[in-house]
Amino acid sequence: MRSMKYFVLEHDRRSPANGANINFPARMLQGYHYAEEQEIVYAKQGCQISPSSLIEHPILLISDPLRKTIARFIPDVGYKSIVVMDLGQQSQFYYSWMDFVEIPCLMPERMEAENGRISKMHVEDVSEDAAIFQISHYRSRVLVARVDVAECLLRTGLYGLKVRPIQLMRGDG
Repeated sequence: MRSMKYFVLEHDRRSPANGANINFPARMLQGYHYAEEQEIVYAKQGCQISPSSLIEHPILLISDPLRKTIARFIPDVGYKSIVVMDLGQQSQFYYSWMDFVEIPCLMPERMEAENGRISKMHVEDVSEDAAIFQISHYRSRVLVARVDVAECLLRTGLYGLKVRPIQLMRGDG
């Protein structure tokens, strides 16, 4: 078993979390492959949407500037365009739902967390050239990037994005 150095890309908790304020069609909640190439989703009545680089739950949506940066590292990744409409504010925000490689978490009972955030996970073998991927565990996913990708994203200064280290352990031992 060998340790790998990666970073979690997540919504900055100091920014408003938008996911719970959005009505997603049932087909989208079934998974990426059920969604149309372009979807329009709406803010729930009485809820406001704030611009952010990342919407995590229930679906991981990436802002267009973040998608363009990610595409430099993984140019062949598929994505679907999502327009988030906030009729109350008469505004719209453009996001992408990206088809990231998904790696399962092994032994979720051995995950370590600090302040409710996962700090260590056991995963299946990850290719050394995997720039960004998702790790699925329970009912959610963690978006993980190599150190060079994390550094690039930090330099870009995207709003509402937090980058923090995570220790990934290969194998099930």
